[in-house]
Amino acid sequence: MKLILTFMLGLITVHGVGPAQTASKRRLVANLKNNAIADGCGCYFQFRGTPQNSERYIFFSTIEDDSKTAWMNIAGRDVKLKLERQVGPLGKESERVGSRSTLRYRLGDVTVSGTYIVTGVCDPNDESCESTQYSATFTVRKGGRSEVVKAVGSCGC
Repeated sequence: MKLILTFMLGLITVHGVGPAQTASKRRLVANLKNNAIADGCGCYFQFRGTPQNSERYIFFSTIEDDSKTAWMNIAGRDVKLKLERQVGPLGKESERVGSRSTLRYRLGDVTVSGTYIVTGVCDPNDESCESTQYSATFTVRKGGRSEVVKAVGSCGC
């Protein structure tokens, strides 16, 4: 009996039906499929560990034209989100290393809450510096699923 059970479990795993590969275990958040979305002045975030010079982003929000929109790939689709709420100094000159801001975006049953902590600011004497560095935590909810993602990135031009 034990041998038959072991054989059956082996077949299930070999054929890709094991518990680690069920739909509920797949990541909710992925890199944007259309990198052309992430263009211009804005906030660009990547999974921690992604090389900074790669153009693979999990989150982009524009700061141009005060449009208050962001993009993420959620459940395999690039989704355009609308800003619902912002608390904190994100994007303002009052930001300092350690400053914390939170933002919440929504589209239908998708909500994205982001907590941003400043990790680097421009030297006041550096006129060529136009961006602020952040560590971020995004909590993404879609239907009954949720995922917490740690990211790094910057906002600026």
